[in-house]
Amino acid sequence: MREQGEYVNKLFERMDLRQIREFLLYGTEDSSIETESYHVRLKQGSDPIYNRLISLYPNEADREHAGNDLSQALAAHDAVYMEIGMKAGARLVYQLLLTNDTTPPAEGSIK
Repeated sequence: MREQGEYVNKLFERMDLRQIREFLLYGTEDSSIETESYHVRLKQGSDPIYNRLISLYPNEADREHAGNDLSQALAAHDAVYMEIGMKAGARLVYQLLLTNDTTPPAEGSIK
């Protein structure tokens, strides 16, 4: 009986938003969970590319144009993944609250 309790405890340890994200995106468990705040993670993730833009475009106008292009691409990426995340969340809520069926909905049934 104790083994089952430990299994449940480990299950709850893995119930982490970042672990779920890794599984949904890559089908794997994330072995290196980030503990930094969103602000720190965004800054650490974006500093290298903005430093590269500074070194590639010494002219401020050119650098601003390249930065705008980069921002536009990242905004499109963010919007698409936000929509995918909302659909994934809605599908999970639907399965949790409205069905007793354990089979996944047919592909394309929730758009």
